[in-house]
Amino acid sequence: MRLLQLQQPLRAAAAGLLRTAAPIQSTTSTAAQLFRADAANALVAGRRYASVKSQGAYKLAPKRTIPKKLGAKRTGGTSTVVARGALWWPGENCIMGRDHTIHAMATGYVKYYRDPARHPDRKYIGVVFNKDDVLPYPAHAERKRKLNMSAHTIFNPAEAPAVSSSGIPTQIIRPAPRTAKGAPIEPARVLKLKDDYSYREDNWRIGRLVKLNIGGMSRKARMRQRRYAKERNIAGQRAAEAKYADMEVDEWTIAASKRLQEQRNAAAQKKNLKAKQKAAKMAKKAGKAKAKR
Repeated sequence: MRLLQLQQPLRAAAAGLLRTAAPIQSTTSTAAQLFRADAANALVAGRRYASVKSQGAYKLAPKRTIPKKLGAKRTGGTSTVVARGALWWPGENCIMGRDHTIHAMATGYVKYYRDPARHPDRKYIGVVFNKDDVLPYPAHAERKRKLNMSAHTIFNPAEAPAVSSSGIPTQIIRPAPRTAKGAPIEPARVLKLKDDYSYREDNWRIGRLVKLNIGGMSRKARMRQRRYAKERNIAGQRAAEAKYADMEVDEWTIAASKRLQEQRNAAAQKKNLKAKQKAAKMAKKAGKAKAKR
């Protein structure tokens, strides 16, 4: 700093020597004198150059990116190795994800090994339950698995009494319906007493009944057909009522039409009953004929 302060007087003295005291007489001498004056001023004042050459360097993004955290993991979690590409392959109690991450399927000790019987060049990662185990296990050896299961004594369920404490039967067997020839259509239904004193079948028995085929049609389809028929009948009744309301007929006409419909239904039921009785008689006769033979 002191050296710079001493240089300023020396520059001023040199500038004074360069200046001329004679008057300007010609253009040539004038140009020379101006050049000398500029040089003297430059020596005294000095020149300052730009310290920053360009501004683009300050706008570039940082080169540091988010770490991918690849490689082997010591403890914690199910991931044992995170890699890009199949550098390691899953061995005992391990699986590989779609991003080539090796996951442990059980808690244990991690082992790195090779298995020439499976592949001559691949490196495997496995998990063992005992620290002293060596992978790979011998061929046809028992596979070790940790199922987290404990042994418990299995007791036979106590048989339910035939009659409850209130004197109501705990189980009722409903006989199966039969065809005209006497063959059972479906198995007998077992109804059990519930806490609300109602009888109901077990869920697994109801599921089996749904799968039965009666007359080439499953029970589920038959019940669906009955439901659809009932819905059609209700829709027809509503349409008839709407039609009568639009016609503005009297109550006597509506009552007469209802009475006629009831008579038709009764006739159809009577006809069906006669057909069933006839079929039963025919089946009875056929049974007697077989017994005589």
